[in-house]
Amino acid sequence: MKKIIFFCMVLFVVIFTGCSAKGPAFTEFEKPSEDKSLVYIYRTGIIGGSVTPDIHKKNISTNEDVIIGNVKPSGYIKTEVNEGNYEFWAKTEAKNEANIEVKKGNIYCIEHYISIGFFIGHPQFKIVDIEKCKEEITKTNLSIE
Repeated sequence: MKKIIFFCMVLFVVIFTGCSAKGPAFTEFEKPSEDKSLVYIYRTGIIGGSVTPDIHKKNISTNEDVIIGNVKPSGYIKTEVNEGNYEFWAKTEAKNEANIEVKKGNIYCIEHYISIGFFIGHPQFKIVDIEKCKEEITKTNLSIE
């Protein structure tokens, strides 16, 4: 029995080692460029650690859709946007999104996490207020490839 427990612990460490974000630690929110806003997308914890879908930013009025990156466990990414309506989305076996009406000069935060799926975890997004974001994002590092 002890060998099985030891094997499971080793397997868990092997699976999740290297899955978390390795970039610089978050220190503070940057100031948006003139006439722009910043959107931070962050992920705490390791649940669904191996699932890191591409995060898309879609401008609703122009229908422009670009991949801004992926968020590893305990990681964050940021993107600069113009004023307008945006959809931030990701897809595995299911698609999920968060919509934000962006006003220039502001900072917005979206918590990203993975929920249980049938074959693979489903991406989830939740818009959070800046105070909650300040508490949680300080535990993350920049998600870099």
